[in-house]
Amino acid sequence: MRDLTNKTAVITGAASGLGLAMARAFCEEGMRVVLADLQGPALAEAERALGAEGFEVLAVAVDVADAASVQRLAQRAVEHFGGVDVLVNNAGIAGDLPRESWQHDLANWRRVLDVNLLGAVHGIHSFVPLLLEQAAGGHIVNTASMGGLMALPYLAPYAAAKSALVALSESLDIELKALGANVGVSVLCPGMVQTGLTQAGRDHAACTAVAPSAPAEAFYRNSQKAAQQATVTAQFVAQQVIEGIRANSFYILTHEGAFDLAKSRWLRLSTHPPEYTESDHEPQYRHQR
Repeated sequence: MRDLTNKTAVITGAASGLGLAMARAFCEEGMRVVLADLQGPALAEAERALGAEGFEVLAVAVDVADAASVQRLAQRAVEHFGGVDVLVNNAGIAGDLPRESWQHDLANWRRVLDVNLLGAVHGIHSFVPLLLEQAAGGHIVNTASMGGLMALPYLAPYAAAKSALVALSESLDIELKALGANVGVSVLCPGMVQTGLTQAGRDHAACTAVAPSAPAEAFYRNSQKAAQQATVTAQFVAQQVIEGIRANSFYILTHEGAFDLAKSRWLRLSTHPPEYTESDHEPQYRHQR
């Protein structure tokens, strides 16, 4: 999809952070944008701000964890703009504070998986049939994470959801190609970005009753420090997404060194079993080459 002018995009999680940055970048490319997010002042303000600049936007309240809500989103987008060309399954949450896998309570596991994984499943279920019916086809972007391509301790629900989203995107891409469909698929895997997503616990604060272990606390402090020092902006990532759509790239990697980080997971296959070491409370694997 080389020319985005007058195309329509639906972006979930569009009221803030990376979703809002993508919405603005798409609008600046001459696209119409459906801003989908939970009902609230942030969604209303995003619609007001972009609309005040003369962009064609429509705000639709949606809970991506609810399949019926996502189906209504698809219907509303088609009714208002006449069709959809680009779907960005971007809504995501970090969930509870970092802790060991068994310390994340089941409510946190369910909420993170519902939003980060099933939210994208619901988007695919509701929008892919629409894209297949169009002669012009379309494009799907699933926002995963570098956490879906590398080991990520203490945030097991988030890492599991993002890893599954990468696998889902791979399956979807192969299936659409097998049909000869004119529908591209990209999986966005950013590293640390200035969005505030790492402020864990804001979505499911009740889980913080269990005190994190010393290694988990160290991981949290280090991740917060890295977030504060992040130099990659949401606006930069949004431009990478536009380039990825135009080039029909499957992987959209936004950070320098991302490939080497992802490769570290596959290097573990050469170690039987992997040798575990601990440094500064951060688990690593020493690879024998």
